Amino acid sequence: MKRSFPVKEMQDSIFMKRIALLLVCSLVGILFVCSFLTACSSCEYRADFARLADEVEASRLRRHVDELTALGSRRAGDAAVGLATIEYLESELESWGVATERETFLLTPSSKATLIFGREEGEAEGATAERELPGTYFPSTISQSRVFTGFVKPGEVLESFRLSPGEALPVEQINLMATIPGTLHPDRILEISAHHDTVPGTVGADDNTSGVAVLLEVARLLRSNPPECTVRLCFFAAEELGLLGAREHVNLMKDQNRLDAVYGLINLDTVGFFTDEEDSQESPARIPLVVWPPRTGNFLAIVGGNGSADLAHLVEYAGETYAPDLPLYTLARLGGFLPDARRSDHAPYWDVEIPAVFLTDTAEFRSDRYHRPTDDVESLDFEALRHVAAVTLSSALVASSSKADE
Repeated sequence: MKRSFPVKEMQDSIFMKRIALLLVCSLVGILFVCSFLTACSSCEYRADFARLADEVEASRLRRHVDELTALGSRRAGDAAVGLATIEYLESELESWGVATERETFLLTPSSKATLIFGREEGEAEGATAERELPGTYFPSTISQSRVFTGFVKPGEVLESFRLSPGEALPVEQINLMATIPGTLHPDRILEISAHHDTVPGTVGADDNTSGVAVLLEVARLLRSNPPECTVRLCFFAAEELGLLGAREHVNLMKDQNRLDAVYGLINLDTVGFFTDEEDSQESPARIPLVVWPPRTGNFLAIVGGNGSADLAHLVEYAGETYAPDLPLYTLARLGGFLPDARRSDHAPYWDVEIPAVFLTDTAEFRSDRYHRPTDDVESLDFEALRHVAAVTLSSALVASSSKADE
């Protein structure tokens, strides 16, 4: 029997699908423009914001990174190095007259870890090896093997890990809050955050000493030029063990009925590695017209979740206006649908519906130094980091001014 195909019907179907795709793309474009215009409807160029953004100093950022990385690995289970980190932050902030407050909680590492390695090149199929990490304890909540990358020796291929019960004393964790009171509306608060811990085995110059250095520079400049609404700088502990510090802070605000005072968060994590090398940028997903970042890793990513688009576009506006030399890529509202976009301290804010934006150089999607001993000071681009600080500072000023006008 001769098989026939409904050619006309197929052509009509393809035509209708193309029309539908064009309509969807047009709708996405309209939503983007409307969101951007809404976010920046009260934004106007401010010469004083531009002057302040120009006062960011790369040399100060470099000094902070040098001082903090000199402490070595700042893993959350090491109480001594954690305290030394907080004391450095307090000393710098208080020297500028910035008020600080500690939020403490206990982390009880109750598990020992055994790393499981796959076969190396040339070994027989199925060959594996195991190695227990003696004298080091971890929370039982760890779910990602990337936490252990710093323990991997040259030639080893980490495949997975296994946790078993262990015994360790509780370790105090410290979130440090630094507050710049608003001149007009001190009860309206924008938070800006960066975690101060690293994974074991690395000084974490990019992840996340770069973000901490930016927060310190923003604090210095805001203290002498206070915004109209309050800015609270949050140096979070134990991010690498499951966003523990940020979760504790959000839960504390919830318990004290203080969530409504915070109108947004800008979170910095891994913001110092940039390269002009072609095809240096990967992505957890590429969807035409939806998620399509550049293929050169020289940009700062601005990632928002559902409900965060206005803040994301405001940050984009501030960056383009007051730090125009730094390329930006904005994913304003879809970050919440990408698991990799939830891997930092903004995620607990999304969970309680506080608008939150994630600033990042995209970590391992750009750099092969991520969570490795090679994440060192010399790998950072301090001129680009200066621009990141200018984006963050100007975003705080623009957001504060816009909120004050409401």
